[in-house]
Amino acid sequence: MSYLRSNLNWKTSYQLNLFEDSKSPVLIAMADIRNDGQSKVDIEHAELVGGDINLQMNVQPQRHDYRVLDASNFYQTLNRVQSQSSGTLVPTINEGEEVAGLYIFPINQAFSIDVKTNYLLPIFRPQVKVDRYGSISKYFYGSAGSTSGKAQRSYRLSSDLYLSRGNCIIRESDRLVGETSLPDLAAKNKHEFSIGQDADIVYKENSTLIKSYIYNITTSSNRIQSQTRSTYDISLLLKNFKKNRSVKIEYTQRVHGNSIKLITSNTDILQEVSTIKYKTTISANDEILLSYKVEITN
Repeated sequence: MSYLRSNLNWKTSYQLNLFEDSKSPVLIAMADIRNDGQSKVDIEHAELVGGDINLQMNVQPQRHDYRVLDASNFYQTLNRVQSQSSGTLVPTINEGEEVAGLYIFPINQAFSIDVKTNYLLPIFRPQVKVDRYGSISKYFYGSAGSTSGKAQRSYRLSSDLYLSRGNCIIRESDRLVGETSLPDLAAKNKHEFSIGQDADIVYKENSTLIKSYIYNITTSSNRIQSQTRSTYDISLLLKNFKKNRSVKIEYTQRVHGNSIKLITSNTDILQEVSTIKYKTTISANDEILLSYKVEITN
C-alpha cells in the first residue's frame, strides 16, 4: 500500500569543489528531506522521485521557504551525517533509475524524521567534468559604435549520472566563489552557467558600417518588396590582465537580421545560422585582436 503525504518534501543541495586542472572536480550532493507535519514520521524504506512531477491533491497549497545550506557549514553538515554513521547506520541513496521520464532514488534503510525537521542524507557520488572559461555573449542589432565590458566567469558541467535540480555552491581551491541553480540534468548532458564577472578579462568591440544599399525583390505573390543589405566591419580586442595564468575565452555574437553572412575574418571564426562564435586561449598579460566582416539583410 502506498499513499501521498503533503507534509513530506525533498530537495537536493550540491557543492561543487574545483581545483587546479590536474585534479578532478568533486560534486557533493545531499538530499534535504523536510517533515512539515505535526508528528514524527518513521520510514522503513522510501523512494525519492526527481523530475517534472504534476499531481492533483485535495489539500491546501503550502509555501515552504527552506534556507539554502550554507557554504560555510556544508562540509560540517556532511561530516556530521557521516560521523553519526559510526553509532547509527545512516541511510544512503542509491543511483537513480529512470521510470516514465522521471528518476527514482531508492532508500532501503529505515530512518525517522522529527516534527518540523530537515533530514539530510548523502547521495551517491557522481563523476563530473567541468570546463572553466570566460564568456563574452553579445547581441548585434546592426548599428555602428563601440561597446566594452568584462567576461563572465562561466562553467560547463556534465555528470556521468542524472542530477536532480537543486541549489549548488561553487568553491575554487576551497574558497567560496559563487552559487547557482542546477536544472534536472540528464547523464552526459552539458549545463552552462555563469556566476559573475571576471575583472581581469576585458573586451572592447568596435563596429563600422562599410556600405549599405536598398534593392527591390519580387516575392512569391508577385509583390515588390524593398530590402536593405548592410556590411559591417567588427573588431574585438580581448585582454587578459592576469599576471600568471592563461584563460579560455568563448565569444558569442548573436546577429539580428533576416539573413546573415560572415564574409571574412582574420582567424577561425565560425557562423552557426545567425550566431558568430570564436574560442581561444589568451596567455597571461596578453591580448588578442579579432576582426571580421558580416553582411546583414533586412
